[in-house]
Amino acid sequence: MIENGVYYGRGTPEMFDEYVDFINYVFGFNGNSSDFKKLLPKLYQYDYNPAGNSYVAVEEGKIKAAIGAFDHDLSVCGEYLKTRGIGNVAVHPYERSRGFMKKLMNMAIDDMVADGVVLSVLGGRRQRYNYFSYDKLGPVFAMSFNSDNIRHTFGADRKPFFSFVKVDGKDQSVLDSIKALSESKPLYAIRDREKYYEILVSWRMAVYEILREEKFAGYCIVDDTSVYEILLLPEFEDKFAFCVRDLFDHLGRGSLRVKLPLYLDGYISQIAAIGESYSVDTAKSFSVLNFRKVCSAFMKLKATYSKLPDGELCLSIDGRGGKEKILLSVKEGVPSVTDTDRDPDLELGHIEAMNLLFAIYSVPREKLPDHARLWLPLPLSIYPADTV
Repeated sequence: MIENGVYYGRGTPEMFDEYVDFINYVFGFNGNSSDFKKLLPKLYQYDYNPAGNSYVAVEEGKIKAAIGAFDHDLSVCGEYLKTRGIGNVAVHPYERSRGFMKKLMNMAIDDMVADGVVLSVLGGRRQRYNYFSYDKLGPVFAMSFNSDNIRHTFGADRKPFFSFVKVDGKDQSVLDSIKALSESKPLYAIRDREKYYEILVSWRMAVYEILREEKFAGYCIVDDTSVYEILLLPEFEDKFAFCVRDLFDHLGRGSLRVKLPLYLDGYISQIAAIGESYSVDTAKSFSVLNFRKVCSAFMKLKATYSKLPDGELCLSIDGRGGKEKILLSVKEGVPSVTDTDRDPDLELGHIEAMNLLFAIYSVPREKLPDHARLWLPLPLSIYPADTV
């Protein structure tokens, strides 16, 4: 589309060099130690056509603004959720206040709706993206550990149960083991096997194989002092606290923060009394474009770790993806979410509905019937390696 001499639409493969130079410039990256190609190798390589997966504003042959829109679908309790992330939202500093961001963001979201995307994810300031239907949602547990916590719990003269080896892209058999373990869980991203290592090391993170007696026992994804993804084989899950202890000692930073989705309640219960402090953080900024499908998947996930009381809740939602009237129900502990013609218990706008259903705290939720309050919030979540 051309409007007032400006092209708005998808980029092309031929734009690759200019496009990467442009987003590096806007974000203050020097193209050497800081660079989108290094930060997210899963996206910003020529063969992956990042410009073609972006929306650009081009005037007089030069890019004035760009917004990345990259697919990263999820599987939640066997339900496939078509998901698209927004990244590298960039407007040239001399061209701000011309409406480029608004135009491209709305174009990207309109295309998501047309393409059947049910959930979108991004990072960024809350109010900035509220305008475009996103809000900070999803409870994620985070526990912090220091040297005293570890010493008082496990003693000063401790021997490791697990060992850790940093994984590189050549370790294909290890990557296969990581993929199989990840996909055995009720929540996982559908990761391209050809780009699997590049996905795991997104955001300059490192991936470690967890070993027990020199054999694969699990994996973790970490940065300097934080763990963003960690899983053990079933036979070692009751040793999770020891895994955290051994990782703390292996990294040797004197502190460690472990983030976990709530469905890993068995892991959480093992470390809850050990760490110095904990918090429940928001997972990311999300826009739910199909409430029925997203609620259905995450109600099933909630039921894997929490007993859901029977009951019903009917919502009419004026969503960014269209108007929906849905019935959330639980019968004999089994949840379901269906379209309905019933009169709604509540009529909600897009942001209101997302906060009622997925925010860590919601004032209107406190006024719901007891059964609905116990269902919510639904555990909307995504691992950082899968964001853009």
